[in-house]
Order: sequence, then C-alpha cells, then structure tokens
Amino acid sequence: SAEDVDDFLRDQRPDAYERRVDAMLESKMYGERWGRHWLDVARYADSNGVDENVAFANAYHYRDYVIDAFNRDLPFNDFIVEQLAGDLLPEPAEPTAEDDARTRSRIAALGFLALGPKMLAEPDKEKERVDVVDEQLDVVTKAFLGETIACARCHDHKFDPISQADYFALSGVFRSVSTFDSIATVGRVAQRPMATAAQRKQLESWRAQAKQLDETRDAARITLTAAERRANFARWSTLLANPTPNMLRDALAAAERDARTPLPERETFIAARAAREAQEKIRPVDPPRALGVHESKVDETPLHDRGDHMQPTGDKIARAVPAVLERVLPAPSFPADSSGRLELARWMANSENPLTSRVAVNRIWTWHFGTGIVDTPSNFGVIGSKPAHPELLDYLARRFADGGWSMKAMHRLVMASATYRQSSAAHTALPEHDPDNHLLTRFPRRRVEAEIIRDAVLATSGDLDRSIGGTLLGIGDHDYVTNDQSGNGAKYDSNRRSIYLPVIRNAMFGLFTAFDYPDASTPIDCRPRTVVAPQALFFMNAPFVETAATKIADALAAATNDSDQRVRGAFRRTLARDPDQRERDESRDFLAELERSGLDRPAALARLCHALLSTNEFVTLE
Repeated sequence: SAEDVDDFLRDQRPDAYERRVDAMLESKMYGERWGRHWLDVARYADSNGVDENVAFANAYHYRDYVIDAFNRDLPFNDFIVEQLAGDLLPEPAEPTAEDDARTRSRIAALGFLALGPKMLAEPDKEKERVDVVDEQLDVVTKAFLGETIACARCHDHKFDPISQADYFALSGVFRSVSTFDSIATVGRVAQRPMATAAQRKQLESWRAQAKQLDETRDAARITLTAAERRANFARWSTLLANPTPNMLRDALAAAERDARTPLPERETFIAARAAREAQEKIRPVDPPRALGVHESKVDETPLHDRGDHMQPTGDKIARAVPAVLERVLPAPSFPADSSGRLELARWMANSENPLTSRVAVNRIWTWHFGTGIVDTPSNFGVIGSKPAHPELLDYLARRFADGGWSMKAMHRLVMASATYRQSSAAHTALPEHDPDNHLLTRFPRRRVEAEIIRDAVLATSGDLDRSIGGTLLGIGDHDYVTNDQSGNGAKYDSNRRSIYLPVIRNAMFGLFTAFDYPDASTPIDCRPRTVVAPQALFFMNAPFVETAATKIADALAAATNDSDQRVRGAFRRTLARDPDQRERDESRDFLAELERSGLDRPAALARLCHALLSTNEFVTLE
C-alpha cells in the first residue's frame, strides 16, 4: 500500500531494507505467495480432468501443507522427503502436540504423488496403472532433479545419458506404490486419514469394540425375537384350544400382560443396545482424509518394448537410480519389503546430489526474476538451456545445502544482492550480445500472475478476505465437476485470496485463462506471459473490476470533498504513489469532462479509478 511505501521511505536506519525483507518473510502471506509457485510445479488441481473430471475434494490439504511448509521455512531437503515418503518417516516415541501436527501434515504432503490427471475409466487397468507410474516418475524427476527421465520409457533418451533400463529401474519404486483405493470401472484415487499412529490405534480400538457391541446387540435382538415368537405362539395356542366369544379381546389383554412381564431376553437386548449407544457417545472424531498413496508389494519389471506394458522383454530390472548419477553419489540400497520411496527421497535430498540443490535454487531465482539462471528450470539436460552464470549457480547451490536448505535464507541472499536491487528503468539500451536481458543488466520488468492481479484488485477495494486455508470447491468428493452435458460446477464468487479458488482441469476460471494460467495437468516451471487484447478488454468490461472501482470511489468520496485529494487518493489506492503534476492535471480534466457529459461526481470518480486499475503499472512488477 501507499502507507507501507511511505513507512519504508521514512525509515532511515541502515538496515531498513533488510528489516522490510524480514517482515515480508515472516508474514503469513509469504507462504501463500511463494507456495503458489511450488503448486505450479506440483501440477496442483482440485479435479482430475482428462476423461472423468471428478472432484478431488480433499486435495486442498496438500495446498495448505505447502503454504504452511513455506511459512515454517521447512528445510527443502525435508520438503522433498515428506512429499515422497512422509508416511514412512518414524514418529517420535513420546510425541508433542507439534510432533503430532507434523505427522498429520506429512500425510497431506503425499498429495504430491496423487494429484496428477488419470484416465480413471481406462478399460485396460494395467495400462492405467503404468501410465500413473509414468506420470509420477515424470513429475518427481522434473521437480527435484530437473531431468526428463520419462522420455526414456519407450527408448533410450535421445539426448541425455539416460537409458531405457534406467527408466524401468526407477519406475520399480513407483510401481511398488498404490495410488488407487479402487481401480474399478471408474477408479478412485487413494485417500488416507491425516492421523498419528496413536489416533489410528484409538480409532481401530473403538471400531473393534463397536463391532463387538453391534454383534452382541444383534444377537440379543435375534434371541429376543425368537422368545417373543415362542410366547406369542403359546398364547395363541392356549386361546385357540379354548375359544371364547371374546377371544380377540382376551388375546390383546394377554399381549399387554406379556409386554409388562419381565422377560430375560428383553432385558439382555435393552442392556446390549444401551451399551452400543454409550459406545457411540465416545466415538473418536474421524480424522480428515487427504489424497495420498499406499505401500504395495514390491513390483520390479523388465523393459517394455516401445514402452508397451503388453510387451515385456528380458529379465526384471532391480530398482535403481540412473547410472550416470551414481558416478557422483552412490545409489541407495532399496529394501526388499518396501517400495524404496524413502530411500529414493533421501538420495535426492542428499547435499552431495549434483542436481537437487541446483534445481531448487534455480527455481527460487526464476520466481524472483522471471527467468532462471538456467531458463529451462525443469530440464537441466542437453537440450535444456546452459546456465547464464554457471559459477553463480554452483555458489548458490552449495550455500543452500550447507546453510540447512533454508528457502527464507536464500530469499534474503538474493534480495540483498545488487542484482535484485537494480532499477528496471532502461537508462541505456541493452547490449547487443544480451538483448533479452538474460545477464540482468537491469531488473526485468514483467506482468504479475493472474492470481496477483485478482488479489490486488480486491485489496485496493478493501474486499480481500485474508483468512488462511480450507476449501471453496463446494462439490462432493468424486462427484463430477464437469461432464459432457454440463459446464464447470465450481464457484468463484469468494473474496478469498486466489490461491484458494478451485483449480478445475478442463474448465479453468476465465480470469486465470485470460492472464496465462496454464494447464494444471503437467508441471509448470515458468508461466508464459502474453500481451493480448482480451486482457485489456477484461479490465475494461469485467463487472469484478467495475465493482472494485466503485468501492474505491465511494471510500474516497466519503473521506473528502476536495477534488485534488480525491485524485491523489485514487492514485495512492491503486498505484501506491502520488500522481505527478501532469497526471494530476489530466485527471482533473478527465473528471470535469465526465461531469459535463452528465455523470455525477461519484460515477466520474469511479471511472477514474477504473482507468487506473486498467493501467499497465497496476499489473506490472518493476
């Protein structure tokens, strides 16, 4: 806001800039802003997409985990391990409340493996399974290693030293994991309770007791029914053996007497029913469920000719990491009785892994500058870009790993640099050898992402809801969000930050689409940036923007009657600065012309605010 800018400019302490950076890193909004970048890499979505676009109603637990991990400054090596094998990490013997919360969050972290799009109605269920394995392997290796290993499914990699055998050796880890609770006609993605071992044990114990009480109650009901039938049979036998004119009345009277007469079987049933009802009152709360994966039987596989699961060739290949990477860091030993996810994750998170820390710091650099030191952040292979500053990449990677894998520390280092603190003003022409500013002669000027545009409009109008976490999907789990006969059933009318809006594959929110939010079915390393007419038309015509402009104008009109102060306030609310003299004069003339055309003063002021929201400056980072 303009007030924040004023406070910073008034702060004359030598470390004023560093203090401001620290304050921003400690804000809860930091995790929302920077966690959104990682969600792009993790191809986060609230629906499956593809053939059966069903809702992933519990996917939001993964999103909330990511936000919390960034806010807690979870070391990036732990971040890797938790997303690949959080369920396999041991719990403390005497856990604290904080330990329990972390255990539950590790279950949510498994959403990283489960979130991908799947052909849920694929009739060939083995093909469905191996395609999911391929997708998981692709995302994991791109996200953490910057390698396109999935390209070796059908043949040896055309460019990188990755063989087809390397692919199937690594795929054995993911083949030994189950991603489905059911793989029937339309598969259901696995979900796991976000519970500690103690909570699971308590719930299992309660269920066992409840089952036993159900059986006791049901047996008592059967016994009681049999006893009542015998009594009824005996009563009617007696009456029929000695018929009277009032036999029906006598039968009813006898039934009433029997009902009042203590019957041992009835007392047993009443006691059993009461015991079950009492047990229900102490039922533990069912923990929330999150998308995840389960351990399955170890499943190593031979090569598949041309990647076709119907054409296995040769002997089974033992699980392993790509041979070329073993030259630098020895491969982990994969256990015979588990998938090897934990061992693979720890190998990736090793500080001596030649790729992991470089890929991570390059992503952080990309998110700060819009372009990475390697400007293909998910491809460090031969056909990926060469580093613009290889020594800088090596230095940052080593410092990152040696410094505890702290993302916040890396932010501080980058933001304190002279490179980051450059102006984006073009005082001189860019050198001929670097016309695209890859060498960062100045700070790159770029438009912010779709979510930031929407949030900024809401914030300037005072309508932004800053509450954290939860879901806005409003569609039942595994219910269809879209199908061949309907549009998108998700709602986007909330004033929450955009990171909490539903991300629906096959039917993206219109505002997101207009401002280059890409397909959430694949890892997104860097969003495209287009400048096209529909973006300007959106700001000109969207009711969302018009409503925000009206609210800003109403607030300014209520604050002052002075026309100059209203103009100044409009600039400060929308662009966080005072207008210069030319802008002040042109704004006054603009308002006067609108009023002469018949608009009242509040409506004219709203038009000015609308125009300011529609400027390049409002959506551009400089």
